Amino acid sequence: MGEECKLGLITVPQIAAENSCTFLSKPAARVSLGKFHRWAPALCLTLLSILYLVPTCVRAAREKLWFDEILTFDAASLMPRLGTLWSFLKEVGASPPLGYVLAAGSEVIFGRNEFGARLPSVIAFWTMALCLYVYLSRRLPWPFAIAGMLLTVLTAAGRYSYEARPYALVLALAGIALVAWQDAAEGRRRRVALVTLGLALMAALLSHPMAVTLVLPFLAGELARTVQRKRVDWPVWCAFASATPAILVLRALKNAGHFDTYLRFDGSVRWHIVTTYLQILRPAVAALGLAFFLVVVLRKQTANTPEYSRGMRAYEIAALVGFALIPFAAVPLSTFGGHYFLRYSLNCTIGLAGLLVVLLFRVGGANRLSGAAVLIVFAVCFAIVQFLPENMRPDAGLKILNTSEEIRPFLERMPSDAPIILCRATTFVELEHYSGPQLAARLYYLTEPAVAAAIDGDILLEVTGPPLAQFFPFRAHWADYHSFIATHKRFYVVQPIRNIAREYFAGRIGLQYRETADHFPYYEASVR
Repeated sequence: MGEECKLGLITVPQIAAENSCTFLSKPAARVSLGKFHRWAPALCLTLLSILYLVPTCVRAAREKLWFDEILTFDAASLMPRLGTLWSFLKEVGASPPLGYVLAAGSEVIFGRNEFGARLPSVIAFWTMALCLYVYLSRRLPWPFAIAGMLLTVLTAAGRYSYEARPYALVLALAGIALVAWQDAAEGRRRRVALVTLGLALMAALLSHPMAVTLVLPFLAGELARTVQRKRVDWPVWCAFASATPAILVLRALKNAGHFDTYLRFDGSVRWHIVTTYLQILRPAVAALGLAFFLVVVLRKQTANTPEYSRGMRAYEIAALVGFALIPFAAVPLSTFGGHYFLRYSLNCTIGLAGLLVVLLFRVGGANRLSGAAVLIVFAVCFAIVQFLPENMRPDAGLKILNTSEEIRPFLERMPSDAPIILCRATTFVELEHYSGPQLAARLYYLTEPAVAAAIDGDILLEVTGPPLAQFFPFRAHWADYHSFIATHKRFYVVQPIRNIAREYFAGRIGLQYRETADHFPYYEASVR
């Protein structure tokens, strides 16, 4: 055979030998490909975690704190004096203490700055996303599960991933509780799962009052599971019940508040529910539209390809539906306590992302090519959004930002011969936090609850603002309107609203228009 090979002749034995070599090489290729499939999810999660953490941490360190975040920053400074922190929370009607405790711990490690205050939220939000991945990956192919976790970042909830408020923390605890409940239902490390479930729900209630809406998904999921099993799983219900003592903390904070403090509920319940879904999903509409288009096209072109046979169980779908319906509980609850904000319903992001990915899985025929297409669409959109400038992101305008930086340089160039009245309390607190001592000492906010209630029904800061000076070295001044007018006959006003505007139209205060050298408008007020 050797001579025949040298002559370039192809013999039957030689072909057999070559085919034999090819045949022997195929199992090795399959083994290599199998190893890649096993490592692919971990590799994707690692890369995506880096793509999330780096830009988000940069934003957390760069952006100025806004009003609510400044309260978190200041409250964290009261640690480890838990008694003082509790007194502060009761006085100003703030959220339960867990978020402030975590912020204080972060600031000890990373410094008292924007990054230190926000890092717990950065980590918490990604923890929620990873928990949703775990929840989905046990039933769906891993590309769809990763797409689900990325969808949470693409929605409006992604804006709260680096805010020093407890919303991301509640999302993380809801995600942990969801995975723990799934583990308990499957008997996977059941004792640990039940303890984790109870602790996660309790911690959520100790983070924000609106965590009470988490009763909706877990009640829906466990009731559906009870119907399916035809018997009650009492240990799971006991885990739920173990979280309820935290409600006593919420009640203590509510009862300690001022009964004359309120925010008027504006709009209708139905309108707020509809706009909540529109606002949350709007930033992700382009990615969702492209993903659905691709899975429909690929389903038609790959009708004969092998399909995955897995899918979510009925009670797991019920839990996701419960999460998605949280606005139907959060909005009515807000009518009892004041105004409604989009962030009160952020927990519904878990359900919306999970259900939309399950729908993509079903629409796409569950073939492997559809999963790859969905993953690529969401991963590319995720990467683009992470590195876009703030004003170009699809969710631009949804997150509240510090606006005081726009006017602080102008205020510093205003005449220094009279006090400066800030008519917006949130801007007043933000300016006090970031201004130098000379400007801060000239700033005043004039409180007059009766007028604030009559004009726009918001007297929250009229009542809870002045106590801030009791707990922190507050350099600016909260002053009663009538006491201030009695002792100051001349002062400067920025953005005259509420009591200043009322007194002007009543003829009791004169306002003369002024401008700084760089054309910043303000008014010189004189008491008549």
